[in-house]
Amino acid sequence: MRCFKLLLLSGILCLPPALAAARECGPEALGTARTLEVPFTQGPVGQASYGRTLPLERGEVVLTFDDGPLPRRTNAVLAALQAECVKATFFVIGSMVAQFPDTLRRTAAEGHTIATHTWSHRYLNRVRSEAVRRDQINGGLEAARAVLTDADAPSLSPFFRFPGLGHSAPLDRYAVAQKLVPFSIDVDGDDWKRITPAAVMARVLKRLDAAGRGIILLHDIQSRTVAILPELLRQLKARGYRVVHVVPAQGDTQAALAALEAPRARPIRLALDRLGTRMAALRVAARPPAAFTEEAPLVLRSGLFDEAPETPPAREQSRSGGEVRIALVADAAAGGPAPDGPAPLAGWSGFVVIGTAPQAAGFRNLAEAGGPLGR
Repeated sequence: MRCFKLLLLSGILCLPPALAAARECGPEALGTARTLEVPFTQGPVGQASYGRTLPLERGEVVLTFDDGPLPRRTNAVLAALQAECVKATFFVIGSMVAQFPDTLRRTAAEGHTIATHTWSHRYLNRVRSEAVRRDQINGGLEAARAVLTDADAPSLSPFFRFPGLGHSAPLDRYAVAQKLVPFSIDVDGDDWKRITPAAVMARVLKRLDAAGRGIILLHDIQSRTVAILPELLRQLKARGYRVVHVVPAQGDTQAALAALEAPRARPIRLALDRLGTRMAALRVAARPPAAFTEEAPLVLRSGLFDEAPETPPAREQSRSGGEVRIALVADAAAGGPAPDGPAPLAGWSGFVVIGTAPQAAGFRNLAEAGGPLGR
């Protein structure tokens, strides 16, 4: 299936094939019932820590996975989710991201939301050093940012989960100051405990039935989760549960990245530097040929066929503060050479402004299953 492109003045966002494929799921699949925007202003969420949760209807669940990525097990989790056309949220560990960036990129490319879970899973409510707390919280987000390219970036979120759900008022205040959205849970699967996969399944379903809805916590690094997930998804459908995919509000991720404090601890700094070097090398190797061909990505700049500037242009905005969205205009007669540059893509001749992206003030339902995409 050809990838649909939404072009912004800052570049290209491309819907991953899995996201388009999810709309083709048959009735036998669990599927994703709707997409819910969770803005920074509505956090934190999760009954286990904050006494309130997402505005979910009875029978609605949000699937979350902690502590990855770990290639074989995370990939098995991704395969199970894809088989049922389900979208989830992955709270990743920075040091794991640094070891397995390809698995993180696959997770993002398949349309899941990427959230963070510190650099190395330190229980921050047991740590007295403010410097360690700061580096742990910021290190996870910086690792994810280092790995995800512009095409993957829409999956990155400011959602953050404290390891062991161990939070405190000072920790919550710092997270909020960093423009992060603390995410707790409503239903714990206990898959990290030394119990059988069958016991994990039984606990998830019993607790979910009692709550009627909520954010479910599982771990994609656990063999128990890998073992039960296909059947768990089938059971959710059989019991009438519906999956809600949570995504950040527009601009919230960029606000968190702008507030990001670079970790200062030397081990974390060295690991992030190595990760950055590794990713830069991979991107150079993957860069398409300089020739402007139909397979090369089209990047819209101030002049449609200008040479690339030495530094990326600042993101242009409308007077209302929303991003300006544009769309290419098809023209069967197009394709002639541009006077001062290479020929445009055959069949495309220009662009028009089609509107602005509004700023959301609260939770917003973006898309129903089978309906038009909201982002």
